Amino acid sequence: MTEPSQEALTNEQAPLSRSDANSQHRCKNCDSELLGEFCHVCGQQDRHYIRSIFAVVGDLMGEISHWDSRFYRTLFSLFMRPGFLTHEFVKGRHASYVPPLRLYFFISLISFLVLTTLIDFDNVNAIQTETTPEQQAELEKQLQQTDKVLAEQGITVPVRPPTSELTDPFGNLSVSLPLATEEEEAQIEQRIRELAKEPKVLTKRLVSLAPQMMLIMLPFWALFLKLIYAFSGRYYLEHLSAALHTHAFLLLSLMILTVLSKGSAWAADMTGYGVIEETIDWAENILLVWMVSYMLFTQKLFYEQGWPMTLFKFALSGLAYIVLLSFAFIIMLFIGILTA
Repeated sequence: MTEPSQEALTNEQAPLSRSDANSQHRCKNCDSELLGEFCHVCGQQDRHYIRSIFAVVGDLMGEISHWDSRFYRTLFSLFMRPGFLTHEFVKGRHASYVPPLRLYFFISLISFLVLTTLIDFDNVNAIQTETTPEQQAELEKQLQQTDKVLAEQGITVPVRPPTSELTDPFGNLSVSLPLATEEEEAQIEQRIRELAKEPKVLTKRLVSLAPQMMLIMLPFWALFLKLIYAFSGRYYLEHLSAALHTHAFLLLSLMILTVLSKGSAWAADMTGYGVIEETIDWAENILLVWMVSYMLFTQKLFYEQGWPMTLFKFALSGLAYIVLLSFAFIIMLFIGILTA
């Protein structure tokens, strides 16, 4: 067997040139020395993107399958394990589950898209604000007959407003707003009368505003949790994470309820079997009970207080949430009237 020549050994053992070393061990973005797969200065991955289209497609499929597995794992935990995702996020276990804000945005987008699709806006009835003279005459006749019967029985007949005011629910409408001029108040009154004739326009606008209002409401709800759990030692962002997860669960449950409700009626009409609708009604009732139980278990498992204190704060939270939701709805209604 012949031994390799001295020249071949020299070529094999020769060190890399300066240009080769730079291209293999330095970041292509900031030219810093690489200590691993990612640059410790700018964070760019040491990866070649100009390559075969088959390799790109393979990486894309791998990313999609990885995201799907993480997303489905997150959805299962969100729906079936109260407080679990918030615990995992607070402990720093972020790689296995979708982050709270991204999860909330995704579920909010899908749920309101489904709700907007399934809501039948054409069945929203307009409020009748105008009556014909014949209708007013018929109403006047009915009122006279009623007054006559009351007088025969010795009952004092009340003083009634004019018939035109009875037939127009917005006849005495008066809007009084702080920091608004009389002209602006008159414009709002006129806008309310117009929307009363086309309520589906306002309904569509309110549905489109709902995601934004819920997102704005979340920080205030997290602040309330921070106040009632002031001595829990948790940061505000931990309460905000809990709020994002619970609201994502509520939106997901409302979407499922809407789909079940619409699907049960459709299935019963198509098959003629009423038992389908009854079965789905039972499933809806179970889901409603689970929604309330989920919120209670979340407060118990995440904040780890005793049952008496948890029940007290859960009742207090429910009352505060109704008040906060009412304020948000009033603001949303006002914005909807102005912008519909």
